[in-house]
Amino acid sequence: MEELPSLLWGLDPVFLAFAKLFIKDILELKESQQVPGIFFYKGHPIKQVDILGTVVCVREKEAFYSYGEDQKSSSEAKDLDGLMQELYREESRRAKMEIGDIIRVRGYIKVFRNQREVVASTFYNVDDPTLDVQITRMLDLPHLYRNVYDKPFIIPEHLKDTSHGLSHDAALSHSGLILQLSEKIKEFLEEKQICNFYQRELESVPSLMSTATKPSHRTEAGEGSSITSREIHNVFKEAIHLLQEKGIVYLKGHKTGVHQVTDRDKELHKLALSIIQEDCRRQRHADKGCHFLHILNCVQQKFGSSISETVMQRVIDALERNSDIISTMEKYYTAF
Repeated sequence: MEELPSLLWGLDPVFLAFAKLFIKDILELKESQQVPGIFFYKGHPIKQVDILGTVVCVREKEAFYSYGEDQKSSSEAKDLDGLMQELYREESRRAKMEIGDIIRVRGYIKVFRNQREVVASTFYNVDDPTLDVQITRMLDLPHLYRNVYDKPFIIPEHLKDTSHGLSHDAALSHSGLILQLSEKIKEFLEEKQICNFYQRELESVPSLMSTATKPSHRTEAGEGSSITSREIHNVFKEAIHLLQEKGIVYLKGHKTGVHQVTDRDKELHKLALSIIQEDCRRQRHADKGCHFLHILNCVQQKFGSSISETVMQRVIDALERNSDIISTMEKYYTAF
């Protein structure tokens, strides 16, 4: 099956999710010819996976420490060394896995010395004496394969004319222009480490304006005609809206027009984490943790409806990657 152009990968929900695949299928995934580290399963681009399995072997390595040093007394240095050793022992105890343990791993796929590996961003021992978690996974996987993974991703009709030759200078349709500009905006926000912005600020960036006004893109204005400021404004508006749909940015103030970059909103991440931490201490959430929709509802009470499910999922994924929270089961999260 022909690879989907990389510019369109973000349209496939599987690309943004932790794909729950059988280990056999992970080993047989075909690596992308466009971007190393991205793999394909029946046309779906995959970069990260979610695995539930049994530990069959254990290889341990010695811990490595890197210390920063200042002009402290020798007794304080010894105290620091003792604290670090104690911390390592505690971490080793919690992370200890034995052969036969059931573990859940989330991470990205990597090829090392011709061997396919999953580099874990999150992993933990699954306490499952009644096999509830394993049975749930066994029931979920056939459903996911049948309704998602085994169904090829269909490019929307209005983008089909942009699915070929996106790496060349050929003219794009209006939808292709919006998609390309949204990617340029995303790269600009990441490169400049921008936390929030107004649309008019982006419209003053030469590199972004160059993309929005390139002559080969003016399919609506017509050959040789000039694009108006209103058309430029609408192109930027649609490109930003596409980023909102993906949860990359959200409109923080409807009246002020301030857009917030989700990954850089420390207040939003801190609020979501505190909700999970506090509610998991209550009896109601003590066993399974907090459900995603409960967290979303609590956050929306403070931030408003501008926090969509895609924005909240991006925040949850970031907290999970940082090991601030863990997923106890599908859509349930807890914190220590």
